[in-house]
Amino acid sequence: MCASDSFLLEPGTKAMLDDYAALYNAIDSLDNPDHVELTGEYFRSSFSYPSVEIGRDIVQIQDSEGGLVAAGTIFSQNTSPPSSRVMVQVRPNYQKRGFGSIVLNHLFQTGRKNGARIFVCRIPSFRPDAIMFAERKGFKHEYSWIKMRLECNKPPKSPVPPQELILRNLDIGRELKTWVHLQNAIYRDNFDYNRTTVDSLKAQIKHQSFDPNLLVIGEVNGKPVGLCTGWSITPRNNEQKKSVLQIHGLGVLPEYRRNGYGQSLLLEVLNRAYIDGYGISELVVNSTNQAAISMYMKYGFQERYRHLWYKRIF
Repeated sequence: MCASDSFLLEPGTKAMLDDYAALYNAIDSLDNPDHVELTGEYFRSSFSYPSVEIGRDIVQIQDSEGGLVAAGTIFSQNTSPPSSRVMVQVRPNYQKRGFGSIVLNHLFQTGRKNGARIFVCRIPSFRPDAIMFAERKGFKHEYSWIKMRLECNKPPKSPVPPQELILRNLDIGRELKTWVHLQNAIYRDNFDYNRTTVDSLKAQIKHQSFDPNLLVIGEVNGKPVGLCTGWSITPRNNEQKKSVLQIHGLGVLPEYRRNGYGQSLLLEVLNRAYIDGYGISELVVNSTNQAAISMYMKYGFQERYRHLWYKRIF
């Protein structure tokens, strides 16, 4: 804990998460074309994962009246070698006053105490000041994700899936190991992939945004070969009352690709979402994955902006 000019740096607390959400909304609503108002309950769910301890992994700066000026969060990642993802937020009217540097340095200290020497951060392409800040702090751009969006005004096209492919819900009560195996096998070669465990999935399914109806797997001859996972985001302030479907995972085992299975999984989840009244679907895709980008564009997804991933190695 340290104090400077009536501003106090101290560990995060569960009681601060409503203010944390307000800080996030104040920053994101200024420039994000797809901003969604989030609540303290959303972040309470998000930070309930086993790897996040609020008092250790969140730091806050308050003014003399207890108002939240800035916050930083560090997420330990199950990678080899160990790495941590960092996120720094500073209220707009307090930016460029050194608060971001104070928070980031604290996160570096926390991560290094826990054995991390690699730190990553994700910055949207519409924030040039944040990009310059990261580069001044020694981060280097590694790769990019494309954020894509689809307005769900009509049912998506539904070609008949391959005859051998069976689409069904994954039974979260009995098949978490199947989910773990699929996800790790599909994404293991991705750059900086954060390996999934049964414990991490148990935490994820408790999140308020998890919808078991939007977790679909594909089977061929009784073998699970692919999956598509959709999460539900309901904006707090949303005049059109449109819930947002976020596709958090779509993939097929390498040896079963190029058979139309990924397309069938995507359309199954999009149709379920449309029937349930979702107005918008979103996803991110690696900018180098041209095959996936072409498939998403085929069904009406359009690029909105990019998530730029930066890395610093100590």
